[in-house]
Amino acid sequence: MPFKKVATFVFDLFFLNRPTLLVPVWTILFLGWVTAQEREFFDFAFDFTSPFVKMFFAFTAVVCHIYIVNQIVDRKSDKINNKLFLLSNNHIPVSVAWVQAILLLVFSVVVAWIWLDLISVFIISTAAILGFLYNCAPFKLKDRPWGGFIANALGHGMLTYYAGWYATQIGATADGVNLSHAFGIPMIGFLFALSAAFANGAVYLTSTISDVKGDEKVNKRTFAVAYGAKNTSLLAAICVIISFITAFFIPYSYWIMAIPAAICIPLFLRLYQTQNVQSAFTTFRYPVVILSIATAIFVPVYAVLVLATVILSRVYYKLRFNHEYPSLSKE
Repeated sequence: MPFKKVATFVFDLFFLNRPTLLVPVWTILFLGWVTAQEREFFDFAFDFTSPFVKMFFAFTAVVCHIYIVNQIVDRKSDKINNKLFLLSNNHIPVSVAWVQAILLLVFSVVVAWIWLDLISVFIISTAAILGFLYNCAPFKLKDRPWGGFIANALGHGMLTYYAGWYATQIGATADGVNLSHAFGIPMIGFLFALSAAFANGAVYLTSTISDVKGDEKVNKRTFAVAYGAKNTSLLAAICVIISFITAFFIPYSYWIMAIPAAICIPLFLRLYQTQNVQSAFTTFRYPVVILSIATAIFVPVYAVLVLATVILSRVYYKLRFNHEYPSLSKE
């Protein structure tokens, strides 16, 4: 097999993990870690052996698993929406995608089991279960209006923030914070995660507006399909407002969530007024950009990770498909 063909296939397998969609996950994960304790601005002293780094790899792997399963079951609608070409256009066999998804799931659990603790295994397992309920029959929460919204708010938002926050609690006692353990699990972290949950709920709702045409053709009953762009954008705007209010529950540096939420409120209100698909594209992308910048103020190494991911993705999609992705202006 020619080297170029092998290299292309390897890159295809890597981008099957959807690294650009990992950026919003990483942002919330880092956000949970940053706001769990007092931190200095532009702290370059990043400990690459810390529990957070191990949680980062474990959580990233389980999210990649979820993304691949999602692409497998959504091949038809992705083809109609002209996106995610790797499986919808048969560049990667479905059987190979399943193998990659299973290996990623095993890796995530093993990392949590060996290098973290049982609560970390619980976090990873809960993420995997939510992913299964979201993607797979007979549940397919992604095809149910409220199911998709709640699953994204809880999984992508609350659980992701909690994973980052909990990484700071491993082997240490939080200074001045009552962890309120239930079944050995520090529950107070879920209160801190409310802002991230509502923020991600808003982003998810907005994304269903942009995909409504293809979703209708394959009978996916997402929120926008079921209730229309007006009601969907209204609920999204309400979620952003609640995200702003609950940001003040965050124990340290709450502004890192409050300010981006406040900035995004006019964007979501504008979407409610216009209910325009192009506005939906930009509206659900800007919160990620703003939060990523705020997070990088504390952890500059995160900015390097995000920039590398975006640049590499732009190069890959341009060379592979002559497609400009990621982009703030279009899908």
